[in-house]
Amino acid sequence: MFRHVLWPLRGFETLRALGDGPTTLYPVRNLRYWFPRMFLEQLHAQLRVPLSVLEVGIGEGKMLAFMGGPKLPDERIGLPDWIERWDGLDVTFQRAALDRFVYTRFIEGNVEAACDLEGRRYHAVLLIHVLEHLFKPEHAMLRLLDVLYDRGRIIGGSPTMPDAFAYVHEPLLRWKHRDVLNDATIHRHISVMTPGRVKRFARRNRLKIDHLAGAFFLRASGLCFENSGMWLRSNLLWGAMFPSLGAELYFSVCRNR
Repeated sequence: MFRHVLWPLRGFETLRALGDGPTTLYPVRNLRYWFPRMFLEQLHAQLRVPLSVLEVGIGEGKMLAFMGGPKLPDERIGLPDWIERWDGLDVTFQRAALDRFVYTRFIEGNVEAACDLEGRRYHAVLLIHVLEHLFKPEHAMLRLLDVLYDRGRIIGGSPTMPDAFAYVHEPLLRWKHRDVLNDATIHRHISVMTPGRVKRFARRNRLKIDHLAGAFFLRASGLCFENSGMWLRSNLLWGAMFPSLGAELYFSVCRNR
């Protein structure tokens, strides 16, 4: 899957304008927001309706900032016109950091346990750097399939590595963080998502993988390299060729209908 290597590099300017993160033009770190945005743009082009989105694990709201919504009279950042609603689900919320963004609704809950979605349906569910913090990431994704429209997508992203290393690394992570495994408010890496794991999840549940790619070979945070679109695209090319060696993994899956 190489088509994303030439996708437009949109959204990077929005975080710079807010003064969040590096001042370079194309920080590789922000690919964690770029992939979901581009997946959503592709979905909108396919469905041709304004999208309803559920973001799981929203942190300081940087994913919504990256969407490039308009600045409103009250100085908050609104939703782009092709997004109908944007709900946020998390176990806790950093309210002060989120006041500048227009979330449609905040939902407090644990995606692995009880979370009340009140029968809402979404075109997309975002799990960006969330799955590695879950004890049973596949179980969470299966639960979230139930809130999707028929042509909806689960969009995920997390650190990655080859399967052979993950089989050793994941037990070590769980042993290291064994004292906080049941505390969803303490965010530790306890699972390892790999391309093989995503493919097995899709195959077992008869899902279609729209896109799956690694992100980068080398992250030179804040250095002059990150002012070059070619540097960013060369990292994307590496991730496309070697997903399990791309440092981070991004994917979009849907029901195979």
